[in-house]
Amino acid sequence: MAKKPETTETESTRIESRYQPGLLRQCISENLSADSMMERLGILHKQTLRKHLLRLMAEDKTFYDIEGLFLRGSNLPKINPKGRLTLNLRGIIIAGQEVREGDLFQIQIEEDRIVLTRG
Repeated sequence: MAKKPETTETESTRIESRYQPGLLRQCISENLSADSMMERLGILHKQTLRKHLLRLMAEDKTFYDIEGLFLRGSNLPKINPKGRLTLNLRGIIIAGQEVREGDLFQIQIEEDRIVLTRG
């Protein structure tokens, strides 16, 4: 049998938040978005929040709809190997209007920011 690698005390691993039904119900009653719930509950991944929510729905026998739970996160887009930055703007509302195919944007680079302005 293969020997398991030993972990040292200097290595720190973060364990995901434990299931807290009371706090989760409070977040749902306050109509918080998925990102706000994750912050309040100390959850790092949406998949963990989904699991907690499914467990709560099974216990309460009630369906809960959470805004932004099943949307792909676009708050931390990454550069792909070809050097391209891709943003998912489906369902995003800017200046009271939904972003649609064919909309034009101006791009400005300011120090450490990239600013998109509807043109």
